[in-house]
Amino acid sequence: MKNQRVIVAICALLLVFSVVLMAEPVKVIAVHYGNPDYAEALTRENYPGFEFYTTDGSEWMYQVENTLFIGANPSHLEGLYGEIPEKMGFSASYTIEKGSDMPYKLGVVYLIGSNGVIVAQSAPQANFIDGEEYWADFNNMKKLLKNLKKNKFPKVLPISKQVYFKSTPIGEYEPYKKSIVDKKASGLIGWNVPEVCVYDGEGKKHKLPDLVKDENCFIVFYTMNAVHKKEGNRKTGEIINEYDEEIPVNAEKEMAGVAKNAENAQTKEDIQNMFKSMLKATAENINSFYGDAVGPLEMAKKVNGSVK
Repeated sequence: MKNQRVIVAICALLLVFSVVLMAEPVKVIAVHYGNPDYAEALTRENYPGFEFYTTDGSEWMYQVENTLFIGANPSHLEGLYGEIPEKMGFSASYTIEKGSDMPYKLGVVYLIGSNGVIVAQSAPQANFIDGEEYWADFNNMKKLLKNLKKNKFPKVLPISKQVYFKSTPIGEYEPYKKSIVDKKASGLIGWNVPEVCVYDGEGKKHKLPDLVKDENCFIVFYTMNAVHKKEGNRKTGEIINEYDEEIPVNAEKEMAGVAKNAENAQTKEDIQNMFKSMLKATAENINSFYGDAVGPLEMAKKVNGSVK
């Protein structure tokens, strides 16, 4: 009888332990693309448990020059180019309609099963703020994450169907005419995680499939405005301008610095400087890309936290 009570107690403890394990958030791999130096703009403390990586920074964005000329189709597809966006399915070719808003301009969120298969991919036009498209992605990923935690894993597409449709070599922009685009917004759902490499904080190279091996997880590609921009002539595609954006400012961090300085304010001049810093931080927050840039990270964080 005593042994039976011990066994029951052990089983109860194991059940509680298993429930606790099920309630744990899954791993999130956050990959910054574009100039790796810009990744430092992110306040990583806001994303506890996330594993941070960068790409080699070779990605670039093509856009048609801003002119008043309207009517003819552009010569090339607008959007992201380079090995990472092209192999991960968030490049210019993954627009759902030619001539629509630039796809994946703020990044992308993937949900991955422990069998290494992509279960879900956020929408090409996702802006990662409250809205119909946002909640469609959110609820879909929430549902699928619950399934993964119940060991309901996705089926992998046959290799014969894991085929890219871009016609030009990696890193070269795609002609608009006769190009094939992702009209069904299927992305890489059902694919094995592609063999691409990312880099940790020490510069060590890692293969993405190795980082997700045997684990349910999220992969988030985001950028702190770090992608090199190229503007082309609408008719010919000839590059006429290239530039890099400014590193975005996190006003939250700036305001924290202002508050700390306020504690040590002793003179009228100190107080004036404090208010100047506060106004500067507020203005930078309004004008910066920071709030948009963290959108993909916030989505993964919220979905992860909503599934117990």
